[in-house]
Amino acid sequence: MRKLLFFAFAIFYGLNLSAQPGWEAFWSGYTTESRGISRFGILNDPSQEVAWSVAYDGSGNGADITAVGVTVDGGATWTTYDPLSLPGGVGLGISMVYPTDENTAYIAAYARSFGHGGLWKTTDRGATWTQISTSTMYTNSNSFPNIIYLYDDNNGFAQGDPINGEFEMYMTSDAGATWTPIDGANIDDPLAGEYGYTGGYVVAGSTTWFTTNKGRLYRSTDQGQTWTAHDTPLTDFGGQNDNGSVTFKDDNEGWILRSNGELYHSTDAGDTWNLMSPTGLENYSGEITFVPGTSNTLIAVDADSNHAGAAISTDGGTTWTKMVNYKLGGGSWGQLTATGQMQHTCVAMRDINFGLSGNFSHQDDPNDAQDSDSGVFKYIDDIAGVNDNKIEGLNIFPNPATDFVNVSIGTEKINSIAIFDITGKQVISLNNISLNNAQVNVSNLEKGIYLMKVVDESNAQETIKLVIK
Repeated sequence: MRKLLFFAFAIFYGLNLSAQPGWEAFWSGYTTESRGISRFGILNDPSQEVAWSVAYDGSGNGADITAVGVTVDGGATWTTYDPLSLPGGVGLGISMVYPTDENTAYIAAYARSFGHGGLWKTTDRGATWTQISTSTMYTNSNSFPNIIYLYDDNNGFAQGDPINGEFEMYMTSDAGATWTPIDGANIDDPLAGEYGYTGGYVVAGSTTWFTTNKGRLYRSTDQGQTWTAHDTPLTDFGGQNDNGSVTFKDDNEGWILRSNGELYHSTDAGDTWNLMSPTGLENYSGEITFVPGTSNTLIAVDADSNHAGAAISTDGGTTWTKMVNYKLGGGSWGQLTATGQMQHTCVAMRDINFGLSGNFSHQDDPNDAQDSDSGVFKYIDDIAGVNDNKIEGLNIFPNPATDFVNVSIGTEKINSIAIFDITGKQVISLNNISLNNAQVNVSNLEKGIYLMKVVDESNAQETIKLVIK
């Protein structure tokens, strides 16, 4: 993947700011300019915000690099390993990283020109790695590991390209200590020249899928023990002339975003696909993901300079809304800069409360007022009003405020009040209020723009812009 021409514009939002779902820009931790992020591995634990990134050379030079990064604070800070040295491996490309707790993660890596790829594991957050693939795994000169995934602390599978007419796949039941080959009789035969893609998998409900260069999805409903192949509208999931991204909501419902901007929908686990006619998708051709835990929320991103950006749909892909990238403008709390057409290289969502999108590492340019350390975006959730309903009789005063803010509503009682700064950080939280009126002490807040979310006891919620002067 090459870095495309970067185009961005800035809009100053004054007191008439209309909050909406978007992204906050952070530095990805990579010190080399134009390190792009190809994919994330997010820990599936709602009590933590742990994620790994896989980097590539986005400068346009096409250099082979071996680099990963890890965050334990939701993307605000990153520890990067660039280059990453994996014992027993030379000249490796990182297919993907999959974390299972704050300190433990697994890597699938492939050999670029010589040697062998394999599987590695860390239990100290990347400081050291141990090769866990055995001496009989991925040893053929054509072996190419694409995927490693664990369904729980112990059980998982690894997938590699076909060797001697069968996909090279293994299963583990002891966290990678030992591996058992999956019999080729349990995997539909690949077509001539068919292979899989690095990190090209989806797990939803009790079903797992992986993608191939023949536009097919391999599907397993028994945690990788057996696999069946299914055609899609695509001829290739990663080719130059045709490619696409696939995501699933559950065992049956899924979507494919094609490189030409077409959006397809399936309700039968990928057996059949129907072309949709979405509005607002703006011909996006990058990556698409369903947001777990929601009813029908999808996010699509694109790095193409002609229509770069991100969009969100809350109705299963029928209508889409452009997302915004937030950051402080000019270092002042009184300004909020929303950067529009930014490149988004990939996207991953744990749930509506935590998600990341990739960009390119860039160090601050003192001659460009709009530049800042960047490389990764963090999703700003429903504090921006994604799920807001109007609360009858809601009144917040004074606004602007200095010391106290009074909140009153109509017939319902107030359940909770939360105030967030423009980075999405919660700075005040009041719960179980059970009154029609409440007073919030804001005297400790710095001057600037905030968002106040009020939730009543019927679970209706409304987000109001609050100015502290």
